[in-house]
Amino acid sequence: MVFTQRKEKEMKRNVLTILTVAILICLMMTASAFADTTTAVINPNDTVKGSFTDTVKTYEYTLDLTESGKLELDIHNGCDDSIHYSIKGDGLNRGDYIHPGDAPYDYELAPGQYTITFDNKYGPLGDFSCATKFTPSGETYTEANDSINLIRNSKLIPFKKTVKGQLALNDEGDWFKIELPSSGKLTIDFHSDIDTFEWTIKDIDDKHIKSEYIRKGDCSIVIELTKGTYYMGFNGSDTGNYTFKPAFKASGETYENENETVNLARENNPIPFATVIKGQMALNDTEDCFKLKVPKAGKYSIKVTSKMDSTTLNVRNKNDEYVAQYFHKKGTKIYTVSLKKGNNYLLFERGGNDYGNYSFKVTPATVSIKSLTKASKSFKAVWKKGTGDGYQLQYSTDKNFKKNVKSKTVSSIKTTSKTIKSLKSKKTYYVRIRTYVNGSDGKVWSDWSKAKSVKTL
Repeated sequence: MVFTQRKEKEMKRNVLTILTVAILICLMMTASAFADTTTAVINPNDTVKGSFTDTVKTYEYTLDLTESGKLELDIHNGCDDSIHYSIKGDGLNRGDYIHPGDAPYDYELAPGQYTITFDNKYGPLGDFSCATKFTPSGETYTEANDSINLIRNSKLIPFKKTVKGQLALNDEGDWFKIELPSSGKLTIDFHSDIDTFEWTIKDIDDKHIKSEYIRKGDCSIVIELTKGTYYMGFNGSDTGNYTFKPAFKASGETYENENETVNLARENNPIPFATVIKGQMALNDTEDCFKLKVPKAGKYSIKVTSKMDSTTLNVRNKNDEYVAQYFHKKGTKIYTVSLKKGNNYLLFERGGNDYGNYSFKVTPATVSIKSLTKASKSFKAVWKKGTGDGYQLQYSTDKNFKKNVKSKTVSSIKTTSKTIKSLKSKKTYYVRIRTYVNGSDGKVWSDWSKAKSVKTL
């Protein structure tokens, strides 16, 4: 009985001793693990050195970058075998095994805190060093341009000023907000140190408008856009610096917000006659529609001038029924179309990817002088019947109609001749004619006909 109790006490002492030793070993291993790592805070452009020994296995350095830029690391491994190197932080996790000798690395980084680590995973002993060099990118906007959500709340970028940017390893892209005060031509001049990146422009509703791949060097992009707010994005797997400078030229559109669709045009006031209306076909605008209130049925002229290679003009009546269609090429041309009294609609559509400025003017159709018959101190003019309520005959001894100009009004559209008397004998007179329609705001005039000359007896 006594022997058994002694045996039990001895066994308890042995177990206690084993537990104590195990705890001491764990504590020693934990302490050893902490002792294996050397930590320090470094600044850009510092040089650090270290030695791997039986007790020092890892070197860890914390580096704060207050702005974006290029971080260069010139690492020298003086050990007898490879060591491992890594850099982590703010979305970055890169690493490599470095053989004995020199190994340069460079990274385009966004602002943030980074941890640079060296360890001898394979157990080599020896020295190493790492020289850091940091070159700021000089970004114009360093915080607001990392995502489209942030840029939507940022300030507008100005025109005719160079903006500097950087695509970093740990930056998903840069987005810039730009506001066009009217429709017009946006020109963007690029300079890039990046092999390739994608430039994108979207509208305020996040609708994609255009994308282009920008290569290293200089280039320009020219696009026609409607008035509004846009977002320009810079994205790509390559990293580096870039600059761009936006410039804007207004199109001078007469109705830039009212004429995008036929439905909008139907709700607005009609365009005036005998007035040049300026329009623009933008990259994000495929058609413009204008309402025309015709005071009297008849023939009308539509004079179209376009800088685009292809523009389609559709003429429709108040019931949206087809009246006429014209395929207009670059330049100026006059189209004559028969219109009914009341509302009519002129729908301009751009062809394919063509875009640019155009203008047009609507008047009663121009008539021409058929003949001029000379007489003693007089002449008789005969012309083709026109559309409207009457005519105005104009004559002058100056072929440019700058001086000695007189006019006669013929108040019946059915009348197609007029004799002009009390003129100088044996004098050359230049004669032209135009029609008019009585509208709600007064007479609506056609363009003048080509002038003809006659010499009195």
